[in-house]
Amino acid sequence: MTQVSNPAHTLNELDALSIEQAQALSFEERDALLDLIIADGRHEATGSVSYRTGMYTDYFDEDLTRMLKVKAVKVYVRGTTSSNFDGEVVGDNFMEQYRACFRHVETTLKAGRTSFSRVVNMVVFLTNMDNWEKFNEVFREFVPNPPCRAVIGTTGLA
Repeated sequence: MTQVSNPAHTLNELDALSIEQAQALSFEERDALLDLIIADGRHEATGSVSYRTGMYTDYFDEDLTRMLKVKAVKVYVRGTTSSNFDGEVVGDNFMEQYRACFRHVETTLKAGRTSFSRVVNMVVFLTNMDNWEKFNEVFREFVPNPPCRAVIGTTGLA
């Protein structure tokens, strides 16, 4: 079983709790358990937490009861560009602009009390697929253990 540092409870202990008992745990305890559920599911789906490929949504079916117990919440992040609050493009090159986009998403995730480590799916639209390698380099800076993703080339963004 996958572990996090100093977990308050194990997945086996969570399995033994009723929904009411589990939901009575503190937010921090449920948060740590959600990390365990996600890490355990990714490990079971791929055999390796650090090096995985392909889609791995199947493990969620097995863990729905656990997620219900810890009140797992989906946070949806809308599309973003590298513009600031005044609508001006941030950054002089693609790398800086990609970092600005990821910082916008990171801010939204933090507001939802989560992080890139819990993202399970991403869809990215690039207006220039020639910049794929640059985008991917920045992507890995922010998302070192990436989820399923689709990167789609497009001619423009609204």
